[in-house]
Amino acid sequence: MLAPLGELPDVARAVVVVSVGAFAAGELVQAFRTRRGAQLVDLRAEVVFRVMFLGAILVWPIGRAVVPGAGIGGGAWLFASGIVLGWLGLLLRWWSFAALGEYFTVTVRTAEDQPVVERGPYRVLRHPSYTGLLLTFAGGGLVVANWVSAAGAVAVLLAALSHRLRIEERALGEALGDRYRQFAANRARLVPFVW
Repeated sequence: MLAPLGELPDVARAVVVVSVGAFAAGELVQAFRTRRGAQLVDLRAEVVFRVMFLGAILVWPIGRAVVPGAGIGGGAWLFASGIVLGWLGLLLRWWSFAALGEYFTVTVRTAEDQPVVERGPYRVLRHPSYTGLLLTFAGGGLVVANWVSAAGAVAVLLAALSHRLRIEERALGEALGDRYRQFAANRARLVPFVW
């Protein structure tokens, strides 16, 4: 089972710190971007999402502290797998940011003049940035090396995203009409060919 951050070897600790820093930097850059003319869809839903997002992050250390016997064996292999999965999620999320460009916002906002983007990861998925977020959290769960932490964080995040997806897809359908409905008809939400 993975030791607490302070007890990790220097290289592993550096990898965790760089990974967390990269995640935080990517999210902060997007958080400060705004798009004129786009309307916030539902403030209450945004607050709920943010609280659940924070809750998913907190599940990692809480799960480990409350159920330390739920450790996952695997040592360095598990750690490396978690880091790779987390970075694949980050890269997918960042690719989504780049593909949407100025139309990506961290809050659900719509405008009638926004295009339906079908390039990059949007060729396959409706919401690839959320898929990237889920992969990142699953990878973090493996790094923490605790089944309760890993499954709990992903479950809380998936519940938050499911709620947000209903609101976002309804808003996009209303704002963009048939353009969005045609786009959505040919793509899974989060998992290719599944959902």
